[in-house]
Amino acid sequence: MSKRESQKPTFRVLFVCTGNSCRSPMAEGILRKLLNEKGREDIEVQSAGTGGFHGLPASEFAQEVAGEHGVDLSDHRSQPLTEDLLKWADLVLVMDSSHEQFIRTHFPAFRENVFLLKKFDRKKKNPESTDIEDPIGFGKDMYEAVFDELNREIRRILPRILQLAGEKRRESGRDG
Repeated sequence: MSKRESQKPTFRVLFVCTGNSCRSPMAEGILRKLLNEKGREDIEVQSAGTGGFHGLPASEFAQEVAGEHGVDLSDHRSQPLTEDLLKWADLVLVMDSSHEQFIRTHFPAFRENVFLLKKFDRKKKNPESTDIEDPIGFGKDMYEAVFDELNREIRRILPRILQLAGEKRRESGRDG
């Protein structure tokens, strides 16, 4: 095996919400499914929470709604946001402005790679809210609305993620 094959370059995306039990696991699952459909193994995806515990499953409604759309969250276990995860990530996509502020305050060295999901790679100003609402404590209908919004946004940015992964792969190929 060549050196290049053994050190396959990878682009890494981290989704961040509050508890890592609803929004970010659904986002992680959606992007993983889309990447699998495209046969892209060069992009890794994880999620974390700014106030999350370690090892909890995705919420019941998050698992149920995601499952109805072919996204399996049964293996998801929550993890708190750490400096190591931020070092790991090439791109950090947060669900609302409080997560962005949390990272700016607690991990200021990483703010260059942090974007609100709904603002990332948007050509014009988005007049509507830039936050993806937290469905925790609401019914299944709210989870469905959040899943639909996440799905729409992730499909919108997927071409840019693929482009960034390709650029990183080309840069790594020149270095190796």
